[in-house]
Amino acid sequence: MARISAVQLTVKVKGETASVDVKYDILFSQTDLKKKQAYEEECRIIGDDTHAGDPATAGGDDTLEFITPLFAKDIKPGKNATVSRRHKKSFRARDLDEDTGSIPNPDEIRALVTLRPAPPATGKAVQRQSPMVKLKMG
Repeated sequence: MARISAVQLTVKVKGETASVDVKYDILFSQTDLKKKQAYEEECRIIGDDTHAGDPATAGGDDTLEFITPLFAKDIKPGKNATVSRRHKKSFRARDLDEDTGSIPNPDEIRALVTLRPAPPATGKAVQRQSPMVKLKMG
């Protein structure tokens, strides 16, 4: 089963644009290498409301944006057991403003990476999150 290294999230806000940069490695197992096991890969930006100490009115954590393309190809091991990944995307800054109204700033954002074994393989999904990034928005 593949593993995900530490996930690094960088968010830079300039004017009305937020640039998001997510980096991590996929570490394939020896079985993955032998079988050329493919994985569906998903990277999304999450608005963190459950670990940030926000009031109950903030609700649960929400997906704010997807970083990986909607119809991305499955990721497969090559000759090496490690594949480095980097996803960069720009959004409207206000799309990352998840703490509004009575919910106090700063906004808490994290990246969530998920790998699912591609069919016909079976197995559980593997996930890893970045540390939280705090943004002063709105």
